[in-house]
Amino acid sequence: MLFPLLSLLAGTTVHRTVARTKRNGIFIAIAVILLLTAYALSVGAGAIWLSGIYGPIGAALFLAAAALLIAIIVLIIMMVINAQEARRAKERRQALESLAAVGIGFIRAQPLLTAGVLAAIVAANLMGSKRDD
Repeated sequence: MLFPLLSLLAGTTVHRTVARTKRNGIFIAIAVILLLTAYALSVGAGAIWLSGIYGPIGAALFLAAAALLIAIIVLIIMMVINAQEARRAKERRQALESLAAVGIGFIRAQPLLTAGVLAAIVAANLMGSKRDD
C-alpha cells in the first residue's frame, strides 16, 4: 500500500521537474536569441557610428581589433582557471598518495587498530555531509 503512494508522489515530482526544466529551457533559448540580436544590433550601431569618425574600413578594423582583444583576454582567463584546477588536482593526488603511503605503513604496524580506524572513516563518510570543493 505504501509503494503505490510513494511512486505516485515521486512520479508527480519528476513530472513537475521535467516540465519546469522544459519551460526554463524555452525561456533561456528565447533570452539567448534576444541577447544575440541585441549584440548584433549594438555592433552594427557601433560600426555605423565609428564609420562616421574613422570611415568604413577604419570602423571595421577597430571593431575587429576590439573583438580580438576581448577573445584573447577570455582565453587567458580560461588558461589561468585551467592551470589552477590542474594544480588543485595535482595537490589532491599527492595528498592521496601520501595518505596511502602512511596507511600502508600503519596497516603493517597495527592491523587491529587500522581496522577500527577504517570502520570509523566509513561511518563518518556515510553519516557526514556531502559537499563539493
